[in-house]
Amino acid sequence: MKKNRKLFGIFNIVDIILILLIIIAGVVGVKLFMGGGKQDTSAKKAYTYVVEGREVLTETAEAPIIGGKVFNSSTGAYLGVAKEVASEPYTEVIFSKETGAYQKLPVEGYSNITLTVEGNGTETEKDITVEGTTVKVGMELNVKGKGYAFKGFVVEVRDGE
Repeated sequence: MKKNRKLFGIFNIVDIILILLIIIAGVVGVKLFMGGGKQDTSAKKAYTYVVEGREVLTETAEAPIIGGKVFNSSTGAYLGVAKEVASEPYTEVIFSKETGAYQKLPVEGYSNITLTVEGNGTETEKDITVEGTTVKVGMELNVKGKGYAFKGFVVEVRDGE
């Protein structure tokens, strides 16, 4: 007569060992591929970055208020608080037939704007993230606030002062 070597009436020892190995492999795989690697343990601190907009309407360049909230107009994400605002007349290089030379002349109604934004963020080996948005020099950013919106480029990122 043959002995029945099944536990719980359905599984034998080999089946249970195989099921446990599959579960352990699944847990290890999920941890490795779903962020179980190196976690960011850095504390949040203040960061500032400068967004430069070229050839914006002069009214737009005059609208930002220091201390006003700044958002990304594409995603609606909060970017921080306006810390400094500066503008200068937008200029173009134009060839003058009268003088036979190129001249740098201001274009009426347009300005260049420099907006410094401050927010809390974290820094890793790869990125600086301010208020949930990864900020890198050269990235294009659609900036908006109360009464203004413009497209600009990040020209500087630094620790908060």
